[in-house]
Amino acid sequence: MIKRLFLTSSIGTPGVAASVYSKIGSNKPLKTAFITTPVEPPSEQEDLSWLKEDRDAMVSAGFMVFDYTVTGKTRKQLDKDLGDINVLYVSGGDTPYLLQQSRASGFVDFVHDFVNTGRPYVSTSAGSIITGPVMPGYLIESDASPRLSDTTCYHIVNFTVLPHWGSPWFKERYLNGRMAEIYAPDDVPYILLNDNEYVEVNGDWYRIVDVRSEK
Repeated sequence: MIKRLFLTSSIGTPGVAASVYSKIGSNKPLKTAFITTPVEPPSEQEDLSWLKEDRDAMVSAGFMVFDYTVTGKTRKQLDKDLGDINVLYVSGGDTPYLLQQSRASGFVDFVHDFVNTGRPYVSTSAGSIITGPVMPGYLIESDASPRLSDTTCYHIVNFTVLPHWGSPWFKERYLNGRMAEIYAPDDVPYILLNDNEYVEVNGDWYRIVDVRSEK
């Protein structure tokens, strides 16, 4: 089967969820697991209004979502609980924590098996970053995140998404540290996405979609 991924910076940005839904091209309700694991750390709990906006945007676009966490689950539970979903959505939040819980639960292998069936993987921010080969260095040393002995990510794609490019909320993070981290020789290409863009992966090719050009 051909793998299909839709890696967004912010699916709650007007037009993004609707664009992704139209690309999936289904004429039936899409049962979608909305993975909330990345927002579980206390550092993510202060303001989750953006998470509600993401969820509401997906519902409005036509996704039939239900919240789910992989924390504390086994691979057997994942197969039982998520075996009949049409779409797998992984939210934004704490990427190292998401990777830690993905490994502990067997979710990494579940994602690979799911994608290999041809069913769509959709994501925002952390959920998009983690599809790449390895964790960006600027995320590894966060005081709020777990220390990882292995920073290998899902490695579904051969590039790393850098979300929220140009967002005023992330300006200081990029200009005061992140750019110095990533501006170095590396075998892994980076794709900088603003909140109006997403990467559509279809088999062996990908393209950047800007929803502003679709209006």
